[in-house]
Amino acid sequence: MSALQLVVFPVHAQADAAWHTVLDAQQMRHAATLGERQRVRYLNARIALRLTVAGLVQYDPQRVVIEQQASGQLRICTHPRLFASVTYAQRLGLLAVGSSRVGLDYEDGAAPVFWRSAVRRYFCESERRWLQSRDEGTREADFVWLWTRRESLLKYRGSGIRGDTRCLCRPEDAAPSQRSFNLAGGVGTLTGEVLTADLLPSRLALCGEWSPELDFSWHQAPGRMPCCVRSE
Repeated sequence: MSALQLVVFPVHAQADAAWHTVLDAQQMRHAATLGERQRVRYLNARIALRLTVAGLVQYDPQRVVIEQQASGQLRICTHPRLFASVTYAQRLGLLAVGSSRVGLDYEDGAAPVFWRSAVRRYFCESERRWLQSRDEGTREADFVWLWTRRESLLKYRGSGIRGDTRCLCRPEDAAPSQRSFNLAGGVGTLTGEVLTADLLPSRLALCGEWSPELDFSWHQAPGRMPCCVRSE
């Protein structure tokens, strides 16, 4: 089994009805309580996750049990144990599944209009100083990169960026590896214990003729790192 799988799936439209057979009744009931955008993301992500896990461990997709912890972290109940992380952007969703803990975040748009207030609210002093030192012309792009880096680390640790605003410059435990990447015009970051340079994303076209350009490359860190997380 490959150490890590990175899978791209659509979020612009709900998966075709034929794919819904891999979901259980509880997931369908939960989806019915969500707004349209959240419902599409939830259903497509759960379908993509079940199919990916089933392919890795040779399970029937309907037998794959996915539990969501109070922190939002996903727990995959398989043997051998698998770990997963999911992220959504405007045009596509991504999930990472592997045999060790993993965190994933991806953004495919420009920095939000409130990015400066987000810096003050969520970033630590070291991150704020680093961002302030960057050239004004690249600062918004640097914010997006830094946001994905922080978010993916917090997902790796079991929380999201809005649930954990502590300084990450002095990790409480051994620092995992982080690799940032460019994909389909956006930028993301993977955090984990086993991140290989030959990783390439695969695509699950769950609705219609969805066929995005999956141009992928590893993203060079923009300058000296603001935190001591190990970056490859």
